[in-house]
Amino acid sequence: MSNFNTTEYAEEKNGSRKPLIAFSKNNPELDWKNYLKMFDGNEEEHRDLDIDFMKDKLEKTANSIQWLADIYDPLRWARVPGKLQDECRRDMERFLGALRDGKLWAAKVSDASGRYSSQFHFGNGFWLGSSTLCKELNVTERKSVTDDEEQPPFPLKFHVARLYLSLPKEVDFSTRQVFLGLCLPGTCDRASLTSMLRASADRVEREGNSTYRSSGPKIHVVTVKPVPSSNYCAWRDPKFYVLSAIGGAILMLMICATVYEYRSFSPVGDVESSSVSNNNDKTNDFVDKNLNQDRRISMGQENGQELIEKGTKHPQKENPIQGKNDGEGFWLRCLLAFSPTVNGGKIISTEPAAKDSLTCLHGLRVFSLGWVVMVHTYLQVFSIAENKTLRTVTERNFMFQTISNATFSVDTFFFISGLLVTILFYRSLGNLNTEKGNFLKTSSTKFVIMILYRFVRLTPAYLFVLGMNEIAIKHAQAKTVFSPVIIDHLTCEKFWWRNALYLNSLYPRTEMCMLWSWYMANDTQFYVLGILLLLLSVKYFKTAVAIVSLLIASSWFTTFSVAYSNDYIARIQEPFALFDELYDKPWLRAGPYFVGTITGYILFKTKCQLKLPTGAELIGWVLSAMIMFSVVYGLYPGNLTVLVSSVYAALAHTAWAMAVAFIVIQCCTGSARMIDSLLSLRLTYPLSRLTYCAYLVHPVIMMITSTQMDGPLHLHNGIVINHILFADDGPKLGPKYVLDIQGSQ
Repeated sequence: MSNFNTTEYAEEKNGSRKPLIAFSKNNPELDWKNYLKMFDGNEEEHRDLDIDFMKDKLEKTANSIQWLADIYDPLRWARVPGKLQDECRRDMERFLGALRDGKLWAAKVSDASGRYSSQFHFGNGFWLGSSTLCKELNVTERKSVTDDEEQPPFPLKFHVARLYLSLPKEVDFSTRQVFLGLCLPGTCDRASLTSMLRASADRVEREGNSTYRSSGPKIHVVTVKPVPSSNYCAWRDPKFYVLSAIGGAILMLMICATVYEYRSFSPVGDVESSSVSNNNDKTNDFVDKNLNQDRRISMGQENGQELIEKGTKHPQKENPIQGKNDGEGFWLRCLLAFSPTVNGGKIISTEPAAKDSLTCLHGLRVFSLGWVVMVHTYLQVFSIAENKTLRTVTERNFMFQTISNATFSVDTFFFISGLLVTILFYRSLGNLNTEKGNFLKTSSTKFVIMILYRFVRLTPAYLFVLGMNEIAIKHAQAKTVFSPVIIDHLTCEKFWWRNALYLNSLYPRTEMCMLWSWYMANDTQFYVLGILLLLLSVKYFKTAVAIVSLLIASSWFTTFSVAYSNDYIARIQEPFALFDELYDKPWLRAGPYFVGTITGYILFKTKCQLKLPTGAELIGWVLSAMIMFSVVYGLYPGNLTVLVSSVYAALAHTAWAMAVAFIVIQCCTGSARMIDSLLSLRLTYPLSRLTYCAYLVHPVIMMITSTQMDGPLHLHNGIVINHILFADDGPKLGPKYVLDIQGSQ
């Protein structure tokens, strides 16, 4: 195709050809009038230009952003700019010729590319077009094509260019990042497209320098990536087959257990039971109210959260396992541990709880997880929103602190964990020999058993999700039009062992796999320390109390020192400030856990029968409400000093746990029946048993759903709420249930 020279211009101006008129009829949304205007004036002005622009395309005012539309606009090109490979240049010239001739296929190709539309100054950096529609234009990608439909004469490929734009200082001092989608011939590689964009950007910069009173815009083409950016396929990933083999083996065990139950089991008598668990309830044993000699209690942890199941055992019909020899009975019990009917029944059970059960913890757990999911959803949609300034507008809202300060929901989990491990420990203590020699041996054995039991119950599902997450990230990085900042495909492969040992929270954020798993690491670290202190308290109670008090005080002092030395200022806009130094570190979160241990001991010693005077209860409720309100909503309007912010960081988490402790004590002792009834709704029982796996998988599902989009979201609170209720929570229930059901025994 020859260059669009003056002869062609004269023919079009005299009306002998009408490609632009025909083009405009087919594509009224394109600005063909401006295209005509660019030929008005001196013809000599256009002969030496690689790219023809509108003569008046940039207004002579510092507030104009018209040049944004010229970064990529093939309709205004006389010839293809930049140094392109021969095949790429040939196809691009055919594309430009068809575009000028009003060919519908060319208009669609152009329309599938991204371009500036609006809201640049309000955060719109996604000019992505549609990779899906670009793919649809490829004949080879379509199942059926009509005979009268014009098709591109070459294959198409979608690319996303990453640009840095520095606006003229009269407009904006900041450097902005823009992602530009390009639907262009498949013969154009990254180098050709980078050169083409660079030439176009150079022209925009020169025009800007001559138009603005000072310097014009500066455009830096960082990279151009194809979509998909790699040929990654899960079917060629060995880790996918490892996970598939594990999943297949578990599925076969579930099927075998179901068949065995169907053929061998007789109906089992009803058992009254109630459960109080944190994150996942997994037990077969029951304990009566008075903790008599024939009681039994077992420990199970998921995500560092212990369980207590209480109730009176009733006579049952003979179990088919009974009467078997020890070896055969052991393997049968292992098989039946994978029974989907038994485990599924436990998970979805809403049987009434025993009178003295700590059922309010079910509601606290569900509420806290919902709070976590909500803030993660907001963060996810913020990252792919086109109108990012709405976040700034929303942050001015007083109630947005509910989102920005959702970190206290995690403190509730730490509190529950400390409470349950303490009350469970003392109820299962029995006659632990406190003689010097036997005490050390017995305590060491008990410690090892409890740690191993926790590790076995927590780790399989954890590592399985870790592997799923790594594969999902690799797939998302290869297929998405966005540029996720998550690097789990690198960190999980290199540092997965830190997660397996629950040490990942002690390392920098850039080296963490599954960033949200810092909670499991901290909780396990607290659990190890808590068990040591509980064993010590059996014989040296006062020493254990002194150590707990010292740990809480040292947590306050360390947090204050770190915050103050880093000039920390608590802001609504920066909820994760000092993440590596403070947010995910155990010294910030130790207070809530040990407040939970103190609460658990109080409930155990008083047998959940602590009664406070009416005046003391009233003061407690007022103080609890004031503490909760102040720590969550006390940052508004955000004028705290470094000193006040440091005090807030040091004390707020422990204060929150103390407020929750008062509420739990009131509910468990029957002094707050209305609140206890609300938190103890039987509907929350199944949901609370799924919280561990829900916490593990929900960020993975959020990442998958968001990276599958081929364009940004227009941010609005209604969109976020819909995303929380339907796009996230619904799909998450399946994976949660599947992960839970295989190990509920």
